[in-house]
Order: sequence, then C-alpha cells, then structure tokens
Amino acid sequence: MNYQTIRAAFEAPISAAFAALTPAVPVFFDNMGNTGVDSVDEFVHVNLQFGITNEATLTTSVDHARGVIVIRIYTPKDKGPARNQTLITTAVNVFETINSTAKPPTGVYARTGAITGPDFGLQTTDQQSRRSFTPFFVGRVETPFQATILP
Repeated sequence: MNYQTIRAAFEAPISAAFAALTPAVPVFFDNMGNTGVDSVDEFVHVNLQFGITNEATLTTSVDHARGVIVIRIYTPKDKGPARNQTLITTAVNVFETINSTAKPPTGVYARTGAITGPDFGLQTTDQQSRRSFTPFFVGRVETPFQATILP
C-alpha cells in the first residue's frame, strides 16, 4: 500500500485550487506546521485519515483504501460568513472534480462520497500546537473517500 500516492491524489488538487484563488489561500496538510497562521487572515487545514485498507473483497487489487477527508476553512472573525462559504465552495468543487475524473489506466483511481457540512463555528486555539491566536471563523466540510492504486 502506498499511502503517499493516495494522499497526493487528494492533496494536489486541493492545493492547486486554493493556490489559484486571488489572493492565494495557504493550505496546510497533516504533519505540516502552520507556523505562520498568526500572520495570515485566512488559511485551510486538510486532514486525511485512512480507515479500511487492503480490503480484497472490494476489488481484485489489494491496494484499496477507504477513509475520510476533513477540510477546515479559517477566515477572519466578525466579518460575516461569506468569504468562508466561498472557500468551502472551492473545497466542494475539488471533491466534485475528483469524482468526475475518468478512471486512469494506471495510478490512483479516487472517489469521494456524500459531503457532510458545512458546519460553522469559532476557533480560538490551534488544535495541532495548542497555542492561542486571534479567533477565526471556521467552516468545516468532510467526505469519505475510496482510492485504488491501479497497476
């Protein structure tokens, strides 16, 4: 099982979509320090969690994984939800693009499931480092995924 190849199938289009915005929005993935969040007004945190892997009954390939992708969008507090909702739409569009991409002959064949959210709230502590910072308005969206590494 090549977890990094599966991870890249989701992370690359997410990163590209947020980099293409004006202004570009920083995206932080698992185990990437978001050390500069105190100096930015908005950013995205992506958490990709693997669940069932190598379930041979689902496919003839043992390189099959399921899991969940959680995207949290951080925007300035007290400015309304519009910008956060715009960024959540960007994330949802990435999920829809992944689902509409044709199955390649080799590489990773990935699909997402039903999208949960968006959920909105306030964040006052960086959950990774537990350090305090200026509160952000947070939008959260998540989806299960399935991915198969094709020979």
